Parts: sequence; C-alpha cells; structure tokens
Amino acid sequence: MRVLVLSGGRSAEREISLLSAKWVSGELEAAGHSVTDVIIEQDGCWMLKGSSRKLTIETGSVPWKLFSEENEIPFDTVFPVLHGSFGEDGTVQGFCATAGWSCAGVPVMGSSIAMEKHTMKNLASHASIPVVPWVFLGENRNTSFESLKEEIAALGFPLFVKPSRLGSSVGIGKANTAEELMEAIKTAADYDSMILIEKAVDSPREIEVSVIGNGFQVFSSVPGEVLPGREWYDYTAKYNCDDSKLAIPASLSASNTENIRMMAEKAFRILGGRGFARVDFLMNSEGIWLNEINTIPGFTSISMFPKLWAATGMDSGKLLNFILDEAFSRVEHGLCVE
Repeated sequence: MRVLVLSGGRSAEREISLLSAKWVSGELEAAGHSVTDVIIEQDGCWMLKGSSRKLTIETGSVPWKLFSEENEIPFDTVFPVLHGSFGEDGTVQGFCATAGWSCAGVPVMGSSIAMEKHTMKNLASHASIPVVPWVFLGENRNTSFESLKEEIAALGFPLFVKPSRLGSSVGIGKANTAEELMEAIKTAADYDSMILIEKAVDSPREIEVSVIGNGFQVFSSVPGEVLPGREWYDYTAKYNCDDSKLAIPASLSASNTENIRMMAEKAFRILGGRGFARVDFLMNSEGIWLNEINTIPGFTSISMFPKLWAATGMDSGKLLNFILDEAFSRVEHGLCVE
C-alpha cells in the first residue's frame, strides 16, 4: 500500500511526533509498503521530508490531489503521527474526510472526544468506568476558579493540574499547596484555555493497555506498567530519564488483568471502536481508574504501544497492516446518491 505518513505539526508535542514518525515509516517499509514522509512545519506548510519544497493541494474534485510542484504525490492512505493539537484532536481526521482521503486511526468524533479529557471522563463515568475525581476550569478561568473553590478544596491536596487537550505530560504540574496550585494553573494555561484539576491518587501504579478495533471487534494487548524514574511520569521521566522503565507484561493478578483489559476495550468502544489507541490507568490497593486515552500514542523506540502488542504476539508488521486495512475498508455514509 502507498502510505503518506504525516508528522510534525504545530503542537507542543511536535518533537515527539517526528520521533514517532521515524519508527512508523521504518516499520511500514519493512512490511513492504511504499512510504512518503510529509512534515507539517510550525507555520502550517506541508513539506516532503528532506526537501525545501512546499506541497500544494488541488481541490477541484474529491479526492483532492497532493502535489510537489507539478508532480502529483500518489497515496492510498494517510497515517497521521501527529500528537496533540491539530493532529490527535480530530482536525486532521476531518480534513482527510473532507478531502476524500483514507485516514488511519480513530475517526473524527472519537479523536476529538479522547483529546478533550473533561468530556472523555464524563462519558467514561457515565459508562460506569471509574475515573479520578476532578474539577474542570473552562475558558473563563478566573470566573470558574472562584465559583469552584469549594469543589477544588473538597478534592484535597495533592492535586494534578493538566491542560485538557494535550498529551505527552506537557504542561502538567503537581500541587501540594494553594500557591503551587495557582502556579500549576498558570503553567497549564500556557498550553490550553481548558484545564483539569485532579485528585492525586495515593502511590499509584501506572498501567497501560494497547487497543485496536474495526468497528465490530475490539482487541486489547497484555497490560504493561510504567516505572517512572522520577516522582511521577512527567515529560522528563518519559523521554529524558534513564531510570524510567517499562514492565511488560505488568505484574498483576489474573482478575486485575482481565478487568483492566475489559475496561480498556469498553473505553475504546465509547470512541467508536475503530483504529488504535493506548488506554492508561492508575491503580493502587483501593481501586483502578481510567486516566486517559491516547488515540495517537507514541511510536518511539521506548513507546509502550508497539511493545505491548509485541508481547501479546502481534509484531509491528501485522499491527500496522491491521491499522491500514481497517482504514482502507471504511465506507462513507450519508453522501449524495446519484
């Protein structure tokens, strides 16, 4: 298959996107696919990797055509490896749908829901999937904070403050005092106008499960555990700390393993059960809570998503073929009938 791997982008997770795309492109080529690497620059321009040539799109009819100067770039499917805003949030998925391009991964609605942590937590809670208690600060943070002071106080310290629409632990802060809480809110606000304040789980284990689906069936991997080399799994612990380790499979009882995989599949079905994702949980002696769903998880050499599938018996070639075949087989509904 001819695959256009799309990476880079304008979000704060740009550098991780470029690392992930390198792995994806290499594994796709090893599986026999033809790969075209396109990088979205920070100014929004589309460029061929290793080239200074800007790409153009011809929108005369669907599907739209992609050109490098006068030469059309042929492809069958887009594989977005764009973490964070304008990539993982449904925007690129919607663009591809409008252009008439096949696009790998979770479709528009599911991507948008998963990216916005507040909405995802509400839907998961409604589906009886346990989530960590939280308070949501909307666009008008000053008004929200004043009106929600009692709810925030009821959570009790320590607290985690997160941008509602970002990943890779970017912009997340931990607060043990009111002063630290205000600083953490300011930091998160540099990345997003929508903010979550969550109750910190006491001595949590961080358990992750990879999932794939075709809209009918959802499959989950064995769970893995993140062993952070710092107090918690922040950006530095993820990408710049040699002491951070992954335990695959996680050391769990059979009942906890079954329960976590079942919750991961159930959460993925909320998004429509198509494409792929990594579902993250927090766990201690008191319970298991859904933390978040990453619809374009990391694909770097240290990333959990492909490692979990390898431990489950699905190598990268089979995994990527499943993802591409699922994307290419989708049928658009609701179109005009000639």
